[in-house]
Amino acid sequence: MLKTSDPAAALSFKDLIIQLKNIKTDSLSGNLVVKVEPSLTWTFSFRTGRIGWVNGGVDLLDCWQRNLALAQLDIPLHKLADINNPVVKALDSHTLADLLVEKFIDREKCANLVTGMTIESLFDIIQFSQYSGNRLAYKFTETGAGNADLNLVLPLLEIDLILTKSIQTWQEWSKGGLAVYAPSLFPNISKTREEISQMLDGSELYHTVLAIDGNRSIRRLAANNRQSILDFTTTLLPLFRSGFISLLPQPKSRGAKIYSIEISNQLSQETKSQSLDLSNRLSPSGTNSLSLETPSMKQAPLVACVDDSLLIYQSLDRILTANGYRHYGVQDPLKIMPSLIRNKPDFIFLDLLMPITNGYEVCEQIRKTPSLKHIPVIILTGKDGLIDRMRSKMVGATGFLGKPVEAEAVLKMLEKYLVVGE
Repeated sequence: MLKTSDPAAALSFKDLIIQLKNIKTDSLSGNLVVKVEPSLTWTFSFRTGRIGWVNGGVDLLDCWQRNLALAQLDIPLHKLADINNPVVKALDSHTLADLLVEKFIDREKCANLVTGMTIESLFDIIQFSQYSGNRLAYKFTETGAGNADLNLVLPLLEIDLILTKSIQTWQEWSKGGLAVYAPSLFPNISKTREEISQMLDGSELYHTVLAIDGNRSIRRLAANNRQSILDFTTTLLPLFRSGFISLLPQPKSRGAKIYSIEISNQLSQETKSQSLDLSNRLSPSGTNSLSLETPSMKQAPLVACVDDSLLIYQSLDRILTANGYRHYGVQDPLKIMPSLIRNKPDFIFLDLLMPITNGYEVCEQIRKTPSLKHIPVIILTGKDGLIDRMRSKMVGATGFLGKPVEAEAVLKMLEKYLVVGE
């Protein structure tokens, strides 16, 4: 018979393994809540001794988005916008079940997605409880097979295989000299681009390092680079050890997780004040890069800058701020459509090449969205070929602009296609 862990006891991960195996052996249904002090909590949902869903942890939404992207599903962007927007729909097992019922995901990929999330969760529990020495506790609440808090549509997975893979992943991580580095941490560099260029120009790490801004976790950066978390972190290990890259326990800019800077046009006065403080910390010049409404700028057009490069956004930031435009940036491909639908910008600069998706797909989806279809969309790219221009026009792009962006070209596009007041 299962017992709840004694909060005063010094539990090890081995104790949790025994608990998991007992759940399987007794074919139990219910929820196992695992807590690592002071604040991390996971909920593993079981039905007849097999696992179907995991909730909680360091960042459930980020974990969900990354594993969803790795599944390489053929999901329309408007559907992605819905399932990745926690404001619209709470993220739970039913979100995944809906994708399965609507045939956006098959059972094998569904099982792989839940497996990936569970392995990641167990890995974090090992690291935070065993290596870091935080107190571990757990509690199992049995519900019975007929009343388990788990959508019955989802495939059920054997915990033994997942547990073995989790332990193997941790062992590989430790053997690589990475035990002290949690993949949920946020790499940060407090050096200028010029200093980075001087130290790393010509190195294979140069472009990887430029993407580090203190607001994306190691796991997110690895996913964006399409590398395994182990390989990606190993390449950065010398920079961690030298102190060139520091690791933060939370995003550098609170409220701008994964540095998607998204502002609603109907913010409360209190929220505007908080966001203004955030914008001053984000902008390299200390100016208001989020362009909140002020009396003098109330009628200024709102420009969305969609580009996974923070450097490009900063360039547009300086140009748009200097010329009185309100604007915001979205660097996370999975948040593009939710942001555009929510903010309804007057003009969109859209990068052509991004991880997970690309500008063609996003532009096509914009043109299929009633509230967005008439907004001017300018494709940004480092390429300037005829084929790219033709394809951009085919998906409904308004115009085409090369990188790096120049103030004169940006302003000409705005003046040409943006009608103030409409």
